[in-house]
Amino acid sequence: MTPTDELRQLWQSDISAAMNQRDLLQELQRRSRNFDRMNRRRDILNVVAMLVVIVVYSWFAVRAGNNLERLADVWLVGCAVWFIIYLRRYARSSRKPVPEQTLGAYRQALVARYDSRIRLAKNVKYSFLLPMWLGVLLFDIAYRLNGGNNAKFALVMTVVTAGTAFAWWLDEGPGVRYFERKRRELAVLVGEERVSK
Repeated sequence: MTPTDELRQLWQSDISAAMNQRDLLQELQRRSRNFDRMNRRRDILNVVAMLVVIVVYSWFAVRAGNNLERLADVWLVGCAVWFIIYLRRYARSSRKPVPEQTLGAYRQALVARYDSRIRLAKNVKYSFLLPMWLGVLLFDIAYRLNGGNNAKFALVMTVVTAGTAFAWWLDEGPGVRYFERKRRELAVLVGEERVSK
């Protein structure tokens, strides 16, 4: 057996049997802190980006040349405000598990937090990407109706659509897979195969 196979076998073995409950609780708390830190950073980055969108498109709305442009700007500001509220609501609903509860309840609460983040990543296409794409589409249509260049109109729509599709893929693909992998690792840690499904 190669060293890699031995390491894989050790990793796949039931390590919870080798750990006492106190060590297991400490490991779960460490993972919970890492999970919180990562989510906090991601949420702060998203909120800062949405605040930039709010400031920029509010300024655009004030200086808009026609009502359709102003409507598109206000729509984008509204989408950014909505997404900040949506993120804060998800952050509040995903509270840290209390370490004083039983180990089983703590594990289940931690798994529920991973499930919540997976749902957020899967729903972002409807809660954020699609409304923002529609706002940019409306903005681009307003530009074209105002006598804008066809080539620029087509280029902006292509770039925005490709960027939106890429962000959609990032959330649905690597983003969801990352959280599912972390959830499976948690299931292996606690020795509960049913958690990984």
